[in-house]
Amino acid sequence: MPATRPASVPAAPPGYSALRLFADCAVLGLTAWGGFMALLAQAQQRFVNRRGWIAEKDFLDLIALVAMLPGPQAVNALAVMGHRLGGWTGFAAALAGIVLPSFVILVALWAGYAALAGHPALLQAVIVGVLPPLAMILAQTAWNQSKKATPAPRDKALAVAAAVALLALPFWSASILVLAAGGLISRLFWPAPKAAPAPSSPPMAPSRILLCLAPAALALFQLMPALLPQDTVARLALAFGGIATTLFGGALVMVPLLEGLIVDRLGWLDHAGFTAGLAASQLTPGPIVGIATFTGMEIAGLAGALAATIGVYTPTAIIAVGVDGAADRLRGLRGFQHTMIGVRCAVVGLIAGAAATLWWKLPLAAQPLGCAALTLAAALLVLRWRQPPYVSIPVGVLLAALFMG
Repeated sequence: MPATRPASVPAAPPGYSALRLFADCAVLGLTAWGGFMALLAQAQQRFVNRRGWIAEKDFLDLIALVAMLPGPQAVNALAVMGHRLGGWTGFAAALAGIVLPSFVILVALWAGYAALAGHPALLQAVIVGVLPPLAMILAQTAWNQSKKATPAPRDKALAVAAAVALLALPFWSASILVLAAGGLISRLFWPAPKAAPAPSSPPMAPSRILLCLAPAALALFQLMPALLPQDTVARLALAFGGIATTLFGGALVMVPLLEGLIVDRLGWLDHAGFTAGLAASQLTPGPIVGIATFTGMEIAGLAGALAATIGVYTPTAIIAVGVDGAADRLRGLRGFQHTMIGVRCAVVGLIAGAAATLWWKLPLAAQPLGCAALTLAAALLVLRWRQPPYVSIPVGVLLAALFMG
């Protein structure tokens, strides 16, 4: 399918090449710390202001588009931009460039984690030390998102109910159930949003609709893991593809679901390994779904890591390409927007619940004073001093080695 370009973007932007796009995205993937908005801000500076490959309005519209879709938003935005610039070659260049640095870093971190298997005391310090910083990172994210997603008292009440439900429900799929319940509540009981202006974009072509529906079908493997094939590599790719297609509101909301599926349902990691993978994904500039790479390495080596990485990033990027150009039509679906009000509230609650879940994994009964010291230090580092994960997590590990030995 040919690339679609807004009128403001020339057919061949000056200086554009797939190789240069790949290199620029690789630099972003290696240096864009601070979450997806930090990555998008740097991407805007590079591709709008410096390169002039895409107009500022088109880039901002692109951010608004991916915010309504599943999957890692910054990665999807850059993949769509690459498709606009150079068709599927540009799509592949942007996607590979932004993902490759975190892939390499995660493989190296997994190797370090595997080497700790012969040093149980150090391994225990790693597992315990990463929990408070991770819990504080999630708590901070929930607080930041609540400022926009829960403006009314009923929104805040729904977010609190979502957090409580996550902690109370023993099911591995509790996150999906809570998200669905949030959307249903807002749709049935809350006022509908105002009607959007008539869409200015043409209707989606059948080929683009198919481009959305085919990857979205992978969600079936998320909802029914028993359908996954027996081949380990294919199983990894399809399982993480299914996870990504249900990933609304950012990857942090799916932490409990990821743990339930990877640990309890599929048995690919134990809880300690999952915590280590979660910490490793926070130590890279890439999205938290980089835990797919860590899991793939643990299960099937490099082939598994590659399959899991492709599975978690590619399907939703293809969906974003399919929807590209029809953002105003998506915003105009009042039923969709009405449902998303409750989903966004539930997202805030799920992230807060995930923070509490991680904190409860500390050995609170056995070493209460040490856990209190670690929690206080993490709160100061993350909430007070605003230290990034590559500072707060290693400091947490060092303190755990000192306090919990």
